[in-house]
Amino acid sequence: MGFNMNNYLAIIKETFPELNIQDFSVLGHGNLATACLVNKNIVFKITNTSEKAIHDTEREIYLLKLINHNLSFNVPKILYDGKINNGGWVFGESLLPGTTYSKELHASFDKDTQIDILRQIGRIMHELHSIKVNDDKKLLFVGDYKQNIVMFNEYFSDEVKQYFSPADIERINAVRERYEHLSTHYPVELVLVHADMHFGNFMFDTNTKKITGIIDFGAAHFAEPARDMHYYYGEDIKHILEGYGETQDSYLPERQKFHSVTNFLENIGGYIQENLSPNSEIQKLLNIL
Repeated sequence: MGFNMNNYLAIIKETFPELNIQDFSVLGHGNLATACLVNKNIVFKITNTSEKAIHDTEREIYLLKLINHNLSFNVPKILYDGKINNGGWVFGESLLPGTTYSKELHASFDKDTQIDILRQIGRIMHELHSIKVNDDKKLLFVGDYKQNIVMFNEYFSDEVKQYFSPADIERINAVRERYEHLSTHYPVELVLVHADMHFGNFMFDTNTKKITGIIDFGAAHFAEPARDMHYYYGEDIKHILEGYGETQDSYLPERQKFHSVTNFLENIGGYIQENLSPNSEIQKLLNIL
């Protein structure tokens, strides 16, 4: 957007003149929005004018207003929302307690603590998937298995395939074929998914070692439960599924494997586009096949 800190502050003041701003800082810049902290307890997000940014923000505001109750974990509460003159959105949400979780923080804990945290994440996923949302405005899109297969095929491009042996390509394609078979013959109920449940979107209490909340619902939609598990693999997904608990879908681990493979294929393509070596992501992918 080309603004400096004072520009962001001016946008918030102009959009919400009733807000008494005593303290202001810029938290960071993302692809779709800039996050600012106001009065040390309100996170404001100012979007760019892209169609995706505007649509994702509208969906996030709408959803958080629908689900912000009766949860065992915290989600941001929308306190202010409005459009700005250039067509983008600016909205303020409550700052959740705790610190942002991360891969580095996770790695600093002993094995038992890591397992407990992964099981917590699994329980939170299950609770989120149990929420019934009446989407009257039809803002939450529905992601079905056909779209997932299209995405898989796009990521498994000829450019990516050249890094794999013929035998590995066959194994990767077998994961897709198995997923397509399961989706066709054993469909599952679509639920509310966050769709971006990596460590960095969890809030964490460093004293109790508990996950306290989830942030960033801009990608949320209706999809199969396994869609929320695509960042996890190996022993991690085993413990997440332990925390997730009972499910009517006996093929959940296989669907999850498909989504995890798709995530790695996307990562590999990203590394290649940035002229970086994709070997680390390739090895992780091969380890879960």
